[in-house]
Amino acid sequence: MSLVMESLNRYERIECSKVSTSGGCYPKHTHEEYVISANLRGHERIWYDGKQQDVWEGEVTLYNPMTVQASEFSESDSQFISVHLDGQHVQSVMGELASSNGLPVFTEGVIRDRELFHSIVSLHAHPDAGSSEEAQLSLFSDLLRFRTTRADPDGTLRVTQLINFMKANLYEQIDLEDLCVEAKLSKFHLVRSFKSEKHLPPMQFFRQLRLIEARRRLRLGESPTRIAVDLGFFDQAHLSNAFRKVMGASPWSYGSMLGGVGLPTNSA
Repeated sequence: MSLVMESLNRYERIECSKVSTSGGCYPKHTHEEYVISANLRGHERIWYDGKQQDVWEGEVTLYNPMTVQASEFSESDSQFISVHLDGQHVQSVMGELASSNGLPVFTEGVIRDRELFHSIVSLHAHPDAGSSEEAQLSLFSDLLRFRTTRADPDGTLRVTQLINFMKANLYEQIDLEDLCVEAKLSKFHLVRSFKSEKHLPPMQFFRQLRLIEARRRLRLGESPTRIAVDLGFFDQAHLSNAFRKVMGASPWSYGSMLGGVGLPTNSA
């Protein structure tokens, strides 16, 4: 069974969704936001940064922006609440705690913390933006306890250069040869070094950046058909399949849940 987004609440720079599945999975992907999830029931096995962990009912998972992640769920019915926090919004709240790359860094992976779990559940229980302020502040307060620092710099200079090149060319038909020219590396060394750093080959990472851009435009109420054409997807079905694997909803369903109204986004 694929993942199914049952509901989606949106606040300023925050999205909170409830997703269910039986035996579904997320392939390797990434998000531009912090992603924090509360496991309501079922069992999930997650992968990130070369690590594997098991997630059980009542536990939380947390990923920093642009962390490549994946997971699979048991055949039993699973359900979780997932919160996407805009990086610039988190920085504005915790600006004095920002790391050298401009964004706060938090402990990643499985977190066993009852207060953080209930803060996520409480935020989902307050769909009205006016009544959710206290729940949002509570979540940020609990999240603050898990701040940390990066063990390593945020990517080597060459990989960072390549990612910036990809972001600048989201609407261009670039290929592996173009990336080799930009990095001044052979194809073998390019793929090896990039995959070692980001856990995805470079062209797969580029497709993830395009999905992030597609989601940004959907939040602005743009047509999925137009987005698919502009971002170089073969057809609407290819965009829909790729998007559903990452979000648990088709671009049309996602846009419908958001109401087609723009949402401030993180430019990272």
